[in-house]
Amino acid sequence: PNYFSCQILLKKSKATGMMDPVTSDEDLPSSNNKAQQEDGADNANKDKDDGDDDQHGQSLIIPVTTSTNGNNYTAPKDRTSSSSSGLFIEIFPEEISSIRPTNLSNVLRDERAPLKSWCDASLLYMKAKREKEGCELLNAAVDSDDVMSGSNTNDRLRVLTSAGIAALAQANRQITDGGSSEGGAGGMNLLENLLESSKAAEKRDEDQKEELRALADARFTKADNINQVNPMTWIGRGMLNLVQNRLDQARFFFENLTLRECGEILPALIGMAAVKYLEKDYAGAQELYGRAMKKYPKVSGAATRVGFGMACYRLGQIDRAKAAFRRAHDMDPENVEALVGIAVLEMGSLDDVLDPREYRAKAENVIKMISMANLVDHTNAMVQNHLANHYFWKWTPVPGMVEMERGSNVVRGNM
Repeated sequence: PNYFSCQILLKKSKATGMMDPVTSDEDLPSSNNKAQQEDGADNANKDKDDGDDDQHGQSLIIPVTTSTNGNNYTAPKDRTSSSSSGLFIEIFPEEISSIRPTNLSNVLRDERAPLKSWCDASLLYMKAKREKEGCELLNAAVDSDDVMSGSNTNDRLRVLTSAGIAALAQANRQITDGGSSEGGAGGMNLLENLLESSKAAEKRDEDQKEELRALADARFTKADNINQVNPMTWIGRGMLNLVQNRLDQARFFFENLTLRECGEILPALIGMAAVKYLEKDYAGAQELYGRAMKKYPKVSGAATRVGFGMACYRLGQIDRAKAAFRRAHDMDPENVEALVGIAVLEMGSLDDVLDPREYRAKAENVIKMISMANLVDHTNAMVQNHLANHYFWKWTPVPGMVEMERGSNVVRGNM
């Protein structure tokens, strides 16, 4: 599994008053400006204190610039608006899942919203785990000459790199419907058709992932044409090479460029930890995940704890792995990897339980955790595999008689 977080947070820099791309609640310093690096370090504590607001999510504000006849709200005094009428549209995080990206992109385009609003809207989709919608919205901005031409260089860089990273996030969760298969009456024909359908679905899924990765690469290349010294593009390139298992190239972007030029920022730390994990350097991965959690205790999130727990498990530190998975579950109750991690480790400890009541209670808790993971993501292969194992061993024999004739595909039973 890929434990690298694909979210890119965009926020206003308190130090400069300008819009700077960041990859966590902490400012991402410029690679060639030491003064900005010092400003980012000085504001680290303030940013961490404000982490709760970013964690819960802020509403999206779109100033109204066109004449309207509908009901609009007057912007409160503490809100700034480029609209001369003082009217604005407000979308809350809990509403974003019910809004189609095509409708939202039309509103943003009609109201001549800045690129920052497009990125903020996409981020709301990402936080709601709607990667496809977030990617679609960013692509609508990138592919619109009217939207891109009226923006400055920094904003164009931000939306291009964000679009690339959003495409990688969507590819990481891409699931293809298995489709329907029409088999014959024979059981073997049905089984063969199911296998063929599964292979076809797997190929379609991989083809769609490759298309999204190619799209991400194109976005990063376009960003490089604007500015080759852009930390967000380095992070995106590192992520792309990581998912393609090009570990040497991923190391170059995470370690040689980002960590060396920008310091220990969160995405580079997690990216290098993922590289070391895939290289089977589990101690090195554990150390980097630990540094990320210590330096960014809030915004490192559940995914970092899952990665830390996986490294602990590989090192034989079962208790630390359990604690990490439980902490990840506390931070994000819908984190599938954390739920399965807890369930699998608890399942492994069942053999040491002698009391039948305790055994039954723990076994029920394991199945409950896996069932919860299945409710969150019923397409997760790891979850489906553990559920299948449970139902297989739960098979209860039923007494009865069956009869069949030689050469017949029909079995008759009396149960």
